[in-house]
Amino acid sequence: MKTALVGCIAAALATTGADAGFAGFVAFSRNVGANTVIDVFVATTSASDKFLGVSDTISGGTFIQKAGLATKAWKPDTAGFTSTRSTADDSFVTAGTFSGGAYGGQYYASPSTNGDPNWGSCGFVCPNPFTQSQTTIPSLAGWYPGDPTSVDINAELMSTWGGSFTRANSLFISGFNAGAGATAAATHGIWCAHLVVAGNNKAIGIDFTFAASASVKDGVTGATTQARYQFVPAPSALALLSLTGLASRRRRS
Repeated sequence: MKTALVGCIAAALATTGADAGFAGFVAFSRNVGANTVIDVFVATTSASDKFLGVSDTISGGTFIQKAGLATKAWKPDTAGFTSTRSTADDSFVTAGTFSGGAYGGQYYASPSTNGDPNWGSCGFVCPNPFTQSQTTIPSLAGWYPGDPTSVDINAELMSTWGGSFTRANSLFISGFNAGAGATAAATHGIWCAHLVVAGNNKAIGIDFTFAASASVKDGVTGATTQARYQFVPAPSALALLSLTGLASRRRRS
């Protein structure tokens, strides 16, 4: 009887873990002019889940930043309402969207976005006119909402955001695991980053690395789930890279 009871409890816990919370990162990419624009979302398993923060980011990418005081660092330029999904020459991070919705078909970054100390003195906000644009994400940098009750951090349907753009799903590393295949199956998410890379058809996890942890408040249980995910090449992309390398070696021989 005791064995059966333990088995039932374990099954219940497994079901709870698979049904709620943070499900990884999802990225949507498209070419805009001479650049690739990639929007990253914290994917969730419920429409009622809320974004609490991204932390410990590791990225080997070099990103395009506008040169102005309000746009050459990573805080979104919400004062000028220029931080929208169509911005093709400025990279920024965000804790969701302004008022949680679209205006004229454009999604504006959240004005309550705050950066943690790992951005350094001029990584997240850079009012100094003599410094260069911050084209990289500092090691272990994170960001979070200034108002944890804001509508900005609510999950929304990612199909509304991503449209027909190319989708990439992240791979679970550690922490809370929403279950196998949860990222690929996720339909809801919170906008967390807008990355602009020089050149067309650039892919997150192939042309540059991106790994981070994120925290989500479960809208059903109220519990906080946290995990670490990274973008890696899909098996088909790895096969293509292998074939490309083989062809290159053959040409040199």
